[in-house]
Amino acid sequence: MTAAVARKNVADKEVAWPLTRTQHELLVALASMIRTFGAERMLEAPLVRADTKDFPDRWEPTLDTVHQLLYRLCWHAHIDPEIAVVDTRPLRDDDQSMLRTSAIEIASCEAGVATFEVAYIGNDDVAGMLAHKVGQIFLELAPGEPFRTARTAADERDGSVAAVFLGLGVVAANAAMYRRHATRLVGREERSEQLIASAGGLDIADITMLVAIQDILRDDVQDALKTLHGPQREWVEQWKDVLDPHEDELRELLGLDEDRAPVSLSRPARPRVVAAGTHVENPKFNDGRDIARVRQRSFYGIAAGGFLGLFASAGLHAASLLVGVPALIAGVTAGVAFGWWRWCRPFYTCSEGACLRLIPTTAKACPSCGGTVSETITIPDLHARWRKMREEEDARDEQLDPSEFAGDVNSESRRRI
Repeated sequence: MTAAVARKNVADKEVAWPLTRTQHELLVALASMIRTFGAERMLEAPLVRADTKDFPDRWEPTLDTVHQLLYRLCWHAHIDPEIAVVDTRPLRDDDQSMLRTSAIEIASCEAGVATFEVAYIGNDDVAGMLAHKVGQIFLELAPGEPFRTARTAADERDGSVAAVFLGLGVVAANAAMYRRHATRLVGREERSEQLIASAGGLDIADITMLVAIQDILRDDVQDALKTLHGPQREWVEQWKDVLDPHEDELRELLGLDEDRAPVSLSRPARPRVVAAGTHVENPKFNDGRDIARVRQRSFYGIAAGGFLGLFASAGLHAASLLVGVPALIAGVTAGVAFGWWRWCRPFYTCSEGACLRLIPTTAKACPSCGGTVSETITIPDLHARWRKMREEEDARDEQLDPSEFAGDVNSESRRRI
């Protein structure tokens, strides 16, 4: 069975009318947003293209670029929050994989300010992932929030629905499920990595359903749909074939026939620009946290002192022929003692696994990661801490229920793409 046939068989089971209970709940959430914020974003605002036409900024894995991308996504969505980006990345990037996954999370949303924590900037679909999160902060910062039921905060599913509502559906749908691949030469070998990646709170079937509904309800042709990935475009076309005869029912479900005052949409001529010098790359990530310094000694000085004493004694013996074996032993012993005193003094390193850099003897903080030195430990103490951490991680892993991951992207979702 070919991939296209397998994909069609899966789609036939999920693309159908009437909608499932879960799909109906998504329309209820979308209807709540329309009732609260108006239908203009859903039906009139330009749909955002997933290409350089709507994202002209050059991409680099830096804080400034991520910050600017968030401002551009908000500008596309006709919202204008203040955005703060906090760097929580490790000091050293030890990830040698070709496919690196970004870790950017919403830390807080209050008083018109959305704060994001950036733990890692990878080479995945960062714009698509952040499109879902922009939908989430839109709901978090919105007044009233009557569409929420028992939840106290907008979750990932709400954010994905809001992304479509805000006109970011194409960008968000492309990130909902996509294939990643990278290849490089290592010596005379060719190594490759493949991964099925996903972002947001909706799978590819549900988010393409919302995108298809948005296209059906609009009168003009949506040029942005041309920038959908191939699988997403197929899902949207199948959904349109199924849902197009039910446009009147969809309008009724979404409350679009109700009389309501129009909401005017406005935005500046261009997105906000991140001020120069806002971010410093690779800051001291342990600043303000307590760390320990590890007391160590290097014993290379003993060998150096021993050789120094041996050569000194041998030279004296060759010059005067008065130095015997006891004097040679005494010279080597003196050299070893000198090497221990001069070159085997204690030194200190940072205890943090992401740092492990040298700390000057009189320093109150690690100059590399910024952690405050609160205690001094030995190498055996450090190893004991690491063993305890591994035991705690193993204990947590044993408590995980494997059945929770039975439907992960390696099974059903992989077949869809």
